[in-house]
Amino acid sequence: MKFRTRLTALAVCLCLLVSALPGARALTIYGYSEGLAQAEENGRWGFANAAGQVVIPLQYDSVVSFSLGMAAVNLHGKLGVIRPDGTYLIPPEYDTLMPAGYGLYTAQKGGSWGVVSVLSYRDAAGNLTNQVWPLTYKKAELGSSGGLDALILTARDGKRTVVPLYQIPTRLEELGVEGSQFPLTKGKLPVFSDVKGKDWYALWVDLAYNTGIMSGTGGGRFEPDRAVTVAEAIQMAANMESRYRGDDFHTTTYDSKLWYTAAVTYCLAGGIISRGQFDSYDRPITRRELAQVFAATSLARSLPERNSLARVRASVKDVAPSDPGADAICGLYAKGIFTGVDGSLRFDPDGTTTRGAAAALAARLARPEQRITFF
Repeated sequence: MKFRTRLTALAVCLCLLVSALPGARALTIYGYSEGLAQAEENGRWGFANAAGQVVIPLQYDSVVSFSLGMAAVNLHGKLGVIRPDGTYLIPPEYDTLMPAGYGLYTAQKGGSWGVVSVLSYRDAAGNLTNQVWPLTYKKAELGSSGGLDALILTARDGKRTVVPLYQIPTRLEELGVEGSQFPLTKGKLPVFSDVKGKDWYALWVDLAYNTGIMSGTGGGRFEPDRAVTVAEAIQMAANMESRYRGDDFHTTTYDSKLWYTAAVTYCLAGGIISRGQFDSYDRPITRRELAQVFAATSLARSLPERNSLARVRASVKDVAPSDPGADAICGLYAKGIFTGVDGSLRFDPDGTTTRGAAAALAARLARPEQRITFF
């Protein structure tokens, strides 16, 4: 016992000696944003989670804080953009990257400028690209025109192309960029008293709010830990359906005694829910019911699979093929929306979902870059 104690003491001493060596520095963690904090040690940067554990390796020359699920990083002098699991959305190959909003960045590579997206699409030749405006310009920058914020693209011959920022979602839709119906508006971030930068759901609340799918509950609060109700789930589905289809439901103010009446009517008309499907709109919705509502939206039906449906059915052990809602549940796993309640992909169909977790589902439905690949 004494021998083991001495070994432990010796190990502690050695660790202290190493940390005290000239040039050695302890890990430094800076402010949290969307659940992650900038972390630095010996000039190398990465990100740490709420427990102070490094979850994105300390390999970068510099990093910026996460905002709307994206963070710019500098790797060996080249700039790129990552998502919260460290996956590159834009590879680190640019000399300059400046956020322009809507998931776009003005980009420089050598003497050429253009505008790149965190989402790729197929160009007219069928090639996969992330260049919304090709890197053929002398300069690409943010500016203003006629009092409006705009992209200003200067060609080699000096000719300028001015694109007001409000026109960018239309441009993305014309190019066929997935998720263009849910553009990320630069600077549109909520301030809720019960959502802090260190919270795991902060990212999802930011995205669900920014895309217009969810809002607060009043008094500057979001109530992320409260179970989402049937009415709230239907309101979310109506907002997603309306934005995806491009109608005016989500921009119209409805006057009724019950705040959710218009959403219920809209979802009934669109076949997202059926009359008599729910015994109450005020009770918590089960996870099975939530899957059935979300899976019935035009948005969810349009999404491609990114996980094998057969493997999903074999992996989600607590949902049998004959269970009510099994197709909806497994379909949303296959499309990268559901992740389960634990590391084994267990679904817990009769459990409830918090508003924070519902925000994650809404964010993944709206934003392709946040969807999950399991296999």
